[in-house]
Amino acid sequence: MPAPLSDAVTELILGFPEYKMGTHKVALKLRDGTIVENVLVAWGNEVIRVDGVDGCPFDPKEVVDAYDRS
Repeated sequence: MPAPLSDAVTELILGFPEYKMGTHKVALKLRDGTIVENVLVAWGNEVIRVDGVDGCPFDPKEVVDAYDRS
């Protein structure tokens, strides 16, 4: 199981409107500047789906920012 998102990113995501039943639809910015779109996050800190990919294609510890896409 991948590591959870950082507390700072979790706090940011929890401030966004919910997408569906406890999840948030977001874009995540990685430390290297990459933006990963269409990410579903549960409980503000667990990546549960990235559109078009099996599993989580990045290390959650590398996430430095999040953008609301709900």
